[in-house]
Amino acid sequence: MNTCDCCGLFVNDCVCGHKAIRSDWSWVSDDDDTNNCPNLVEVTLEALPSLNDLRISKCDSGVLRSLVEVASAVKELYIRDISGLNDVVWGGVIESLGGVEELIIESCDEIRYLVKSDADASKILVTLRRLVVFGCDNLVSIGEKEEEDNCRSNLLTSLRILNVYECKNMERCSCPDGIEELTVWNCSSMTVVSFPKGGQEKLKRLKIWNCRNLLEKEWGGEKTNNNRSSSMPMLEHVYIRDWPNLKSIIELNCLVHLTELMIRDCENLESFPNTLTSLKKLEIRNCPKLDVSFLGDNLPSLKELKELRIRECPRMDASLPGWVWPPNLQILIIEKLKKPFSEWGPQTFPTSLVKLELNGGDEDGGRSCSQFSHLLPPSLTSLQINQFKNLESVSMGLQHLASLQSLSFWNCPNLKKVASHHQQLTSLQKLSFRKCPKMKDLPEMLFPSLLRLNIWGDCPGLKERCSKNGSYWPLISHIPCIHI
Repeated sequence: MNTCDCCGLFVNDCVCGHKAIRSDWSWVSDDDDTNNCPNLVEVTLEALPSLNDLRISKCDSGVLRSLVEVASAVKELYIRDISGLNDVVWGGVIESLGGVEELIIESCDEIRYLVKSDADASKILVTLRRLVVFGCDNLVSIGEKEEEDNCRSNLLTSLRILNVYECKNMERCSCPDGIEELTVWNCSSMTVVSFPKGGQEKLKRLKIWNCRNLLEKEWGGEKTNNNRSSSMPMLEHVYIRDWPNLKSIIELNCLVHLTELMIRDCENLESFPNTLTSLKKLEIRNCPKLDVSFLGDNLPSLKELKELRIRECPRMDASLPGWVWPPNLQILIIEKLKKPFSEWGPQTFPTSLVKLELNGGDEDGGRSCSQFSHLLPPSLTSLQINQFKNLESVSMGLQHLASLQSLSFWNCPNLKKVASHHQQLTSLQKLSFRKCPKMKDLPEMLFPSLLRLNIWGDCPGLKERCSKNGSYWPLISHIPCIHI
């Protein structure tokens, strides 16, 4: 039997048969894709001594068993839709995965537990650093034996990244010690995400999306994880979405490294912390019960904040007199707050603000850009105006934006004309329109400086005039990038 230094093997669409591969594998390349192997059940040890990347899709469990038993050097294993892979068979497979560092399991619906017990876990998967589980419909939990409160676990202690996606019957995610990144996404039966005592100390990134049955009503502070005393001192990024039972996010002053926080679609969230001084990016979207008007009192203290997105929060009133924005803010995106932009008073935006996106949400009544020009600071280099259903013309209100380089109009169904005097917007390089069906007239004085013109979606009149046979073509043909 000859051997080879094969690094990668990919096996697809195989079923269990009665023959073993015992021929020369020297033809196998680093990215070989082997299809239609109905009799593959065994590979001898001498065949693949250097294999470190193994991917098996739509095969019988016999194929998986044969390959992992002879490929002791495998570091990356991807398996998908393996028939016959139940808890008993899987228990035998993982005994051969002593060197695996990355494990991805997709659509293996017969597995209920990834590891049988704590005793087994101390001997197997001891080098595993990244685990991804996707669409395993009958998976109940990571371990067969769940840890009791305040007990540290020796389950998968080398694991640093855990991602669980679309496991519809998984009710509990009990995380091992030492996790640095955790993602739980679209697990409809999930009720609890928990850590053993001290198990969150290395957590840097947390994503919980669309797990609508989570029972916890409070997140943050010194007491998390079902009232277990715990802290997350290394946490940097938090993304929470579609958590209906969540009512409050409490003190986060212990999270001194938290730089990015996104909260979306939490329909019952009512309270929010005011100790977020380390944040660089904050997004709050579609939280109808969240009264974050108090945030205005604390925004000046957010000296590190560079990007702020607040959308669909109807109880937030940023039009209040004296509202002060973060002093070093660079990017601001606003949509559907308590009052339409046409009713806002003058704003004290910082001179650092360069990108502004105003989303009218089809409710703003402004017909002309001049009605909200007081919201446009002269420091802007990028301005995007979205969903202003009554906006008809843009002629005045932009003349003070001498540094503006990018101007976009999206979903403005009644916008007909954008006009400009010869001294306006001389720095403009990019002009974009999307879904502006009545738009026909462009400002001729803008064309000499433009480097890019985008006309997307439902803009029939503008597309016709800017086509190669249209009336605007002689004025725009010099623009390097035109997308129609």
